[in-house]
Amino acid sequence: MADNLILPKLESLIQLLDSNWNHIRVHSCGFWENRGWNGPGRTFEFSYLVSGSIRLQQDRHTVDVKQGDLLFVQDTLRNSTCSDGDFQLYYIGFYADKPEIAGAIRDLFRQLQLDTKPLQLQGLQQDFRSIMADLSFGRFDSVLVKQHFLHVLVRIYHGIVQAGRSAHERLIHSVINDLHELCRSEQKIKLTDIAERYSLNERYLNHRFKQETGITIGNYITSIRVEHAKRLLETTAMPITTIAYATGFYDGAHFSRTFKSKEGISPQEYRSLQQGIPLQ
Repeated sequence: MADNLILPKLESLIQLLDSNWNHIRVHSCGFWENRGWNGPGRTFEFSYLVSGSIRLQQDRHTVDVKQGDLLFVQDTLRNSTCSDGDFQLYYIGFYADKPEIAGAIRDLFRQLQLDTKPLQLQGLQQDFRSIMADLSFGRFDSVLVKQHFLHVLVRIYHGIVQAGRSAHERLIHSVINDLHELCRSEQKIKLTDIAERYSLNERYLNHRFKQETGITIGNYITSIRVEHAKRLLETTAMPITTIAYATGFYDGAHFSRTFKSKEGISPQEYRSLQQGIPLQ
């Protein structure tokens, strides 16, 4: 599921548990190592794999879980099977004592789909240990348990946001590299072609690009072309019209207008200043 679909559901789950905490019962929390299991789900559960990897059979679904994966498990799970192996995991089991709240949690778990597609997140061990420390003293309903419990969900939320940002940054970095390559090859650049290359909608790609860089793709392309033109003006005696075509502008007039709007002076004036050649 895409991040923009997970985050609203996860936010709703956090708000639901926070506002109805007096009806939430933490049933169990522990550390499980190497031993497999076979049985039905009795509570909602978060499982976090600290090391190793496991293959689960969750009713009809086979789920591969690796180190750093977080899995949500429904209380309606009829059977969960895992073989012995080399792994370590933390788990938190909880339930709601009111059917309507349990139903709302169940619906959000179903929409999140994290029972069949684990979420990769690093560094949640300490959050699980904190809950275990409270539960070891029998404080199942304490404010601290609630705080640590919700903190796990908030950490998950921020982890998804950060991962999404990193993915977006990688996307934009790749697009920028492509734009520079296309400008160097003097090819015509169409936003449609770039969007298709990444299987994205044009409007979405342009919006994401502007969020990351502060300018649109079109303006970024123009900046690349102007910088290329400046180098040619500085180092060659090529005619202005030739430079215009070589850097992807429609004609000399279009190039001159764009250059002056960006640099504040005409291409001829720029060349004169850089090469010390008097204007004719």
